[in-house]
Amino acid sequence: MRKYSIAKQCTAAALTESKEEKINDIDVLEALIITLIAEMTKTAGAIRTAEVIDYELRNISGGLDKDFLRSR
Repeated sequence: MRKYSIAKQCTAAALTESKEEKINDIDVLEALIITLIAEMTKTAGAIRTAEVIDYELRNISGGLDKDFLRSR
């Protein structure tokens, strides 16, 4: 299984559980982002984590077809 497939499965599971618990999707997604940033900082360090976040924020408008790239 590819890394983005694993991440998408985890996200889908969290959103499914959020519906069961009657928690807004946005709240669960926010919690995931915060948790993942903390975990990545522990694993990869603050500089690499900041680089990844910066890259994603610079491309947030959708100019780059990330789904195509990540499906490879």
